[in-house]
Amino acid sequence: MVSFVNRLLRVNPGEWPKLAQFGLLGFLLQMGLGIGFSAGDAAFLANAGADRLALIFMMTPAVMLLYTVVFSYLLVRFSMDRVIDATIALLVLGGLAIWFVLGMALPASWKLPVYFGLKLYLAMWYIALYSLFWNYTDAYFTIQDGKRMFPLLAAAMAFGMTCGGLLVSWLAGDVSLRGFFLIWAVIAAVTLPVALLVRRRWARIADSEVDEGAGNESVAGQVAQVAKSFRTSRYTLVLTLTLFVTLLMTNLAEFQYSSIFEQGRSEAELASLLGALYAGANIFNMVVCLFVFTRLVGRIGVRNVALIMPVAYFAAFGFLFVTGSFEGALATFFAYHGILTSIEYNNQNLLFNAVPSETKRPVRTIVEGLAEPLASFVAGGFLLYAADRTDIRDLSGLGVILGVLLLLVVIALRQLYPAAMARNMQAMSLDFGHQRAIEPASPTDPAPSTAELIARLRTARRDERDGLIAQLHAGRDLEALPDILSCAAGLSPSDRHAIERMIIAWGDIAIPRLVAAISDGAQSYRGRSVAARTLARLSYPLFTSRLDALVREELVRAEPRFALAEALEAVAEPTRATRTLARLQRQQIAQATDFAIELLALGGRLPDYDLLIVSLHSRNPKVRANAIEAIENGTDRPTFLMLKALIDPRPGDAHDPERLLDMLGERLASPNTVELIAAAQALRDLAPPDGLAARLRPALRPGLHRHAGAAIATQLDLPGAGGWTLIDLIDGIASRREFAAASIEVQTRLALALTLDRPAAPVIAIDVAGAPPMWLAEAVVQDLAVRQVDLALALYRARDDRAYAA
Repeated sequence: MVSFVNRLLRVNPGEWPKLAQFGLLGFLLQMGLGIGFSAGDAAFLANAGADRLALIFMMTPAVMLLYTVVFSYLLVRFSMDRVIDATIALLVLGGLAIWFVLGMALPASWKLPVYFGLKLYLAMWYIALYSLFWNYTDAYFTIQDGKRMFPLLAAAMAFGMTCGGLLVSWLAGDVSLRGFFLIWAVIAAVTLPVALLVRRRWARIADSEVDEGAGNESVAGQVAQVAKSFRTSRYTLVLTLTLFVTLLMTNLAEFQYSSIFEQGRSEAELASLLGALYAGANIFNMVVCLFVFTRLVGRIGVRNVALIMPVAYFAAFGFLFVTGSFEGALATFFAYHGILTSIEYNNQNLLFNAVPSETKRPVRTIVEGLAEPLASFVAGGFLLYAADRTDIRDLSGLGVILGVLLLLVVIALRQLYPAAMARNMQAMSLDFGHQRAIEPASPTDPAPSTAELIARLRTARRDERDGLIAQLHAGRDLEALPDILSCAAGLSPSDRHAIERMIIAWGDIAIPRLVAAISDGAQSYRGRSVAARTLARLSYPLFTSRLDALVREELVRAEPRFALAEALEAVAEPTRATRTLARLQRQQIAQATDFAIELLALGGRLPDYDLLIVSLHSRNPKVRANAIEAIENGTDRPTFLMLKALIDPRPGDAHDPERLLDMLGERLASPNTVELIAAAQALRDLAPPDGLAARLRPALRPGLHRHAGAAIATQLDLPGAGGWTLIDLIDGIASRREFAAASIEVQTRLALALTLDRPAAPVIAIDVAGAPPMWLAEAVVQDLAVRQVDLALALYRARDDRAYAA
């Protein structure tokens, strides 16, 4: 049952405690607001009238300006936690103050100002509590987790509004309106210990690789940063315009439905009606947040979900324009309190992730605290002028026009979103993506022998490799291209770029062999990467025409490795072979994913490849999630789902020993020598002895690498077999702290360089199970570290105990 609920709501095991605590915080905040709004709106409409809403709209910006200045100052002067505490304290004091003031025998001349103040107080908290909660919550979730969990938190908030509205609707005849504000104060007091529990239990996630505690800027500094964001980020500007026009329509909708609802109803009847409507709208919101929004945004993406609100407002105002009825007023009410709350506001939380990360929080505070109330001022000024000069249908016609305008603005926002996410991701990580220019290499004297040159290139010093590459260029041996690409995989990045330039200089005659190399599963990923980049330069149309097939082929090839890795990791007593083979599967999955992303980046589907890879492998979950978001917006849905399945970890299936043996048998056909040897040795460790020979027989085939042949002989105890295998040597290398984090490809190269005789040069001792002491020359390690960046990073981290984000 639990697993069914998890799948239904898309919650991963272990996420419920965090979800429940943040959900309870949102529930309590919104329940109090639901009570205050239902009772307060009824009190205002009954005692001041809907025709005075225009004045409220015009006065709201002044209140929000004061709130925003105070809030921004508090955020700079104190932590977000202290601001939360202060907000809850104000809610308690405010509820008590309203309860006290409404119970006083005030002069008649004070009556209208009191209800104006009450409505402005509610308008302030409607915007402020929403902005505060999501600013606070956003620091604890990544965008990918937010897509799944923010709608559930929004559902908890909608449930809170529902409970608050129903409470007012049920008790409107028995409890005075002032009494509901006393209830709100009590609920706010209960919220404080929940907020304390949340921040003690969960740690914030930094927005970038830079420690989030580093910025202690003044309010003026934050305003300057926001102004810079508006100048440099068109996305931020268009997002602000989207929110502005949305608020114009929201204020118009509130004026329209309030004018219709107040006709012929008493204060208690209005409270009962509004309480029921708020409850109904939020029941709808709960259903959407729990079961619809996550699937909707997962299916069509953040950009396309943004189109729903303009269409909903256009339809609601169109219906009210045609009918001018109570039902039309209900349509605008539900567009406002239903679609806007359950879909648009949830999606805005995701859209804000594309705002420049360094200014996201102040931008959101100022936009929601000032730009949106400014829309209220504009709407209020217009309504104050036009309300007596136009009827409901005329105003509804204006709503239809604004709906079209909002749709056009959102279409512009939709186009800017992917580039904004890429820019944000680039700011969060170091940009390693500046590509070096590829120029044809100048010809030199012909090389005597292409096989000889490739062999020398594999082990040559840095000052020798340029000359060898120049000789390969002059030889123009297309038949040797697969071997050249294989050799390039072991060279430094600059050497690989030099080989790319060499092949490009050969011209179109290299294209057929490049196409074959990209799809060759026996070729190394670095070699295939060189082939892909070269083909993209030689014939971009041909490359793009094959792009989708290449990406799908790679992802389909990587998918079965998950099952094998999970099965190997579930073995109760792992052996050297099972450990090595499981690590190899994980690394091959990562390499396949990186290669597919590189292909998509070369094809123009994704932003800078190096930046994406750095972000995907970051330990900062927000950086990683933004990279996944960029990938989602640059690929079609089937491709993204395949990529997502490889990128995100997932729980394994139950251990099935017989199925594991079958999968190991399938790996004996692998062109990868290390994988073949590891699979054979794992079969030796796990399979019954009497059937081992039959299981290993498929590995014996023509052209078998000498290390593979020796390993099979060792597994079968054939005459002349050695006492250890390549896997044993790799395991010995991996047991050293400085080499443990390196790839198995690098560990294999180091294992092949082991010797039984200790060299005179500086060496590293390696312990190999079942073998005498072995030695590794430090010069070999240093040379390989120059060529393989993952070995250089592994060596660096082994000497530095600090935590790294990437």
